[in-house]
Amino acid sequence: MAKEAGTYSARVVAEGEGLRREVPFRLVVAEPRAERAALEGTVYVGVPEGLSPQAWGGRWYRAPGGGLFPDRSLRAQGQGEPLFPRQWGLALAGFPEAWARGRGEGVVVAVPDTGVLKDHPDLQGALLPGLDLVDGDADPEEPVVGGRQTFHGSHVASIAAAPWNGVGMAGASQARVLPIRLLDPGGSDREGLPPNPHPARVVNLSLAGAGPCSAPLQEAIDEARARGVLVVAAAGNQGEDYRGYFPANCRGVLAVGAVGPDGRLAPYANRGAPLLAPGGNMGLGLEAGILGAGFLPGQGMGWRYLQGTSQAAPHVAGAAAILLGMGADPDAVQGALLAGARRGPDGLLLHLPGALLALEGGGVALEVEGGLDLRPGEAGALPVRVLSPTPVPVGVYPEGGLSAYLFPNPAKGEAVLRVYAPEATPPGPYRVRLRAGGQAALAEVRVAQAPAARVVLEACPLVGDCAVLTLPREGGPFRLEASPGPHRLLAFLDRDGDGLLDRDEPWAEAQVSAPARGVRLLVR
Repeated sequence: MAKEAGTYSARVVAEGEGLRREVPFRLVVAEPRAERAALEGTVYVGVPEGLSPQAWGGRWYRAPGGGLFPDRSLRAQGQGEPLFPRQWGLALAGFPEAWARGRGEGVVVAVPDTGVLKDHPDLQGALLPGLDLVDGDADPEEPVVGGRQTFHGSHVASIAAAPWNGVGMAGASQARVLPIRLLDPGGSDREGLPPNPHPARVVNLSLAGAGPCSAPLQEAIDEARARGVLVVAAAGNQGEDYRGYFPANCRGVLAVGAVGPDGRLAPYANRGAPLLAPGGNMGLGLEAGILGAGFLPGQGMGWRYLQGTSQAAPHVAGAAAILLGMGADPDAVQGALLAGARRGPDGLLLHLPGALLALEGGGVALEVEGGLDLRPGEAGALPVRVLSPTPVPVGVYPEGGLSAYLFPNPAKGEAVLRVYAPEATPPGPYRVRLRAGGQAALAEVRVAQAPAARVVLEACPLVGDCAVLTLPREGGPFRLEASPGPHRLLAFLDRDGDGLLDRDEPWAEAQVSAPARGVRLLVR
């Protein structure tokens, strides 16, 4: 008798009456068959009547690839300036319409830059005594050192606050300018700030450098914000993501990108800035640039066109000065600038009349980042920014049977919008509307077609492959052939049809030993 599996050769021998006969044969001995047993029972989905829920132990998840893992026009001052008709940026952002409400008088806007031309006719009466941190004195005059100078600081200062004196151009506001010569004509800066006798309410930073916000710079901005100062910064002119450039990427800074006369993002402007303003696009023609004060070689004091986010930022600084001059605090002003902005083809475009209306509503702005793609039965979350001087209650109004709430609520600063699409939600686009202080924002939610849900049952022995069975969505009786011994049973509602247990799918598990009957699994 063969004791091991294999193929054996042998002969059958018959003898008798003097005769002998041999017949060869081959014997094949197979591997012994494993004894089979059955696992029988019922899978329930939900809590059926008369069945108490059970605690099944710790949850586990099978990961893909294997493994487990637990408009109107209005005539106002400023429009009488001789060069006003060439300042398309003021009209695009709605400044003339808003000047009847406020002009920013009495507000100080600091302009750390290349210095200013103190004798320029369009800066007379606007400049406060300033500082020169390049030469270390109190004279912020930018010296004439070469024919390629743009006199950047004078250009920026005139955009923000050139006086309405019947000479040259109109400033966006009638604030006072605190000039600080921080950059030499080559763009290098010097560190250190002496005491300032003219505290600013707005700081305009029309400068940019590649890299993250340094700790000392962030500390200085944090201190300025704590003192009630609004910091406006140019997004940069590299055509890249603005978040790679300081000071626009510093915490607490309002970064500003640039658009041309068509309201489109200028080709050079860094992308993604929360607010856009007129900065010029001279690819559309010379006068598609931004007019500002300067010095012309061979001509003397005059005006010239430049383009850049450096020109966009002082439009926002001038708008902020007007709102601050009406008694608003910096948080409310920043909220109003964003809440009142118009939706343009490439982002939010500065619109001063809208900001004035938003300020009347408390200066609240709501920003929702991105959108959600859900399947029926899934939940998701979106970041929300609530810009407001104080925490405000935010109304949350979901469409089409979606469930949604904001946490925390009332909110100020960062919050999270959580959205759930019930299992019966039809596929299609949905919106969740947020309202606070008269302002609104929309969260876009797309619900996909739900795959046919089913129950997947796995029976896994200690050694060997798992047996898998699928059941209807509502569960039901099952019978699985299995080898004798311990098994781990897992049943789950496979909503997305991928055959894997996902984190939000109901499940149940149990340890049984085959053969077994009357096994009950509650999927919930």
